[in-house]
Amino acid sequence: MPEEKLPTKFLPAEKAGPAEIERHRRIFAGAHGVTAALDGMLNFSAILNLQRQAVFLNKAFADFLSSHGITDPIGQRPGDLFSCKHSTETEGGCGTTESCIRCGAGQALEQALNGNEAVRECRIMSRTLGEDQDLRVSVKPFNYNGEGFLLMSLLDISSEKRRQVLERIFFHDILNTAGGVQGLIGLMAESEPAEIKGYVPAAAKASDRMIDQIFSQRDLAAAERGDLQLKLSEVGAAEFFEEIAGLFKAHEVGKNKEIVVAAGCQDAHINTDRTLLSRVIGNLLKNALEAESPGARITLSCEKTPAGAAFTVHNPGRMPEDSRLQVFQRSFSTKGAGRGLGTYSIRLLTEKYLKGKVSFTTGPEGTTFRAEYPASLS
Repeated sequence: MPEEKLPTKFLPAEKAGPAEIERHRRIFAGAHGVTAALDGMLNFSAILNLQRQAVFLNKAFADFLSSHGITDPIGQRPGDLFSCKHSTETEGGCGTTESCIRCGAGQALEQALNGNEAVRECRIMSRTLGEDQDLRVSVKPFNYNGEGFLLMSLLDISSEKRRQVLERIFFHDILNTAGGVQGLIGLMAESEPAEIKGYVPAAAKASDRMIDQIFSQRDLAAAERGDLQLKLSEVGAAEFFEEIAGLFKAHEVGKNKEIVVAAGCQDAHINTDRTLLSRVIGNLLKNALEAESPGARITLSCEKTPAGAAFTVHNPGRMPEDSRLQVFQRSFSTKGAGRGLGTYSIRLLTEKYLKGKVSFTTGPEGTTFRAEYPASLS
């Protein structure tokens, strides 16, 4: 009776067994001309079997993995090698989940398995925090000793992508705010002296926003480098939520929308960095407001947890499927290409610096983001 195939949403789930993997490993262990050429490359290179499992890695790739604690990469798939969070979501592993359909590496492998060379960009959200990877992936099918294999080359473009995105966000936001300031100055210049005073509060608010955007970019760049310094203080969850809600009720994005702090919001107290927490929860609330039309209600709630406190932000809309599968990835934003670091910055600040965790659910009942934090960082 034939073995039942493992379920998959994308690429075949079945893997070659240990004996077959070892046979392929030995083939390339003896192919000194091939392996010497690959070892001379600075890019990461791997030879995969047709089940997408590594049977040879060049020296640069092997050394990189060894420095990250992976000393036995043979037989593993690309997602396993980079600790992709999706590679453990299904029994079939790397290449078999819904998220893999959007993965550039998965798409390149699919084309190569169909006999075509392919180059794609790939974002890998690693289970090892702070090691998310942006990669340019090239896959080429080839035959050796009468058998089919895949040559995969990977170039780390994380720094390039990070710099591009940070620059785009900064210039987009700062130019918008500067344009508003310029417009207000123009109105003041054309106004009677008695009218000028009425524009001062708006001008002050715009200049404050510009300074805040500069500091936000500075902090995010420092967070990416691992250089962000924390300033700890006690934060009461209920009072904090009331403050955040008040800020966004007066914000343009909150216009004609209702922001409600749930009546049962529990007043847990945590010792954390208030500024970073404000950026995280403020971004969650802003995203929820931007996702909704006028008249919508956004609900904030908080609760005590055994470890500390949890904050939730709920909006009634359901998240689009493409967004759901890419939330928290570095180069993805729900606002569209080039619009921001989006939920990645929320995850980065929460998990790496505030030692918490952030998750979400979305469906017919709406979308809820939940951020949990420990009682103390000290």
